[in-house]
Amino acid sequence: MSTRNLTLDETERFLDRTRDAMTDLSTKIDDTHKQLATEFSNADPFSIGKARRLLSRFQTQADYLTNLEESLETHFHRKQIETRMAHRLGGPRNLRALEHGILFLIVSLLGLLIYDMTAGPDDLRAWWLTSQNIFFIDAFCCVIFMSEFMLRLSCAESKRFVWKHHWVDFATSIPIPGEAQLSRFGRISKLARFARILRLLRFARLFFFLWRGMDKLQDVMDVKMMKKTIRWSVMATLAGAFFIYQLEGHGAEDNLAANPVSTFGKAIWWSFTTVLTGGFGDIHNPISTSGQVLTGLLVVVGMVLVGVFTATLTTIFVGQQSETENENIDSILTRLDELTALQDQSHDKGGNSQ
Repeated sequence: MSTRNLTLDETERFLDRTRDAMTDLSTKIDDTHKQLATEFSNADPFSIGKARRLLSRFQTQADYLTNLEESLETHFHRKQIETRMAHRLGGPRNLRALEHGILFLIVSLLGLLIYDMTAGPDDLRAWWLTSQNIFFIDAFCCVIFMSEFMLRLSCAESKRFVWKHHWVDFATSIPIPGEAQLSRFGRISKLARFARILRLLRFARLFFFLWRGMDKLQDVMDVKMMKKTIRWSVMATLAGAFFIYQLEGHGAEDNLAANPVSTFGKAIWWSFTTVLTGGFGDIHNPISTSGQVLTGLLVVVGMVLVGVFTATLTTIFVGQQSETENENIDSILTRLDELTALQDQSHDKGGNSQ
């Protein structure tokens, strides 16, 4: 059963029972600790194995209750916000229409921003797909995004929760102009120096939009670890692109065709393929020692990140089977403890009879 199927009242009751269960588990751990301390003082040889089994069981139960409490608290705040938003918008149907509209705008803007970054000069585009028109469309959509974010913030009892879980919504609500917009400033030529920075910011907005889509996906499945691997992969890709461009691509503008990392965009593509494929992309073979060391680091980091991402995706699909196995292991450990207790009782009776 998923927490997203619970109502607000049911979630609150589950939260209370989860916290009570955590308190009971803490009490049980304290009692067990006292019992094991007595057995250790009596030099019971079976107490060490028993302590290990109990430690594993208590750790599993504590992790489960902690994750459940966090999941329920997140769902409680989100459900509370959705309920208040639906009330202000005139019903759940209007709220769903707003969410679907926001999702449509996100996908559409992703396409427009990618097109704007790859289509070339304005004179090669259709008249309505110029960089300036795309910026106006982006700004208009950002007004809608910001309005939706402010509505969500006003409906939240905990403002901290909104900023913690929906900061990407705020980041995607800030329009970033392209290089074409710099021309409207006329003689202020110094602003042209920010052209490359604006390119990076627009690339960051693409990442924010994709991240916001992952947030929507999180309502369906647990993608917490997947999001972490994606974040670290992006950071590793950008860092690798920056360093390889500085080491072997910077200053190679006169020989663009011969050097695959002569521009920062090409360096990003080289770094991305190196991280993702482990260096099998074979786009550029570093010449300098520093470049070779950098490539080796990116390959190792990519192997780890891709491995974690794949393992997390596998865990999502086989999670139910793992839960069943854990329940079986827990029942076996419980039965072993019962048999150990019976054996101890039989030894005590045998000693008393002698």
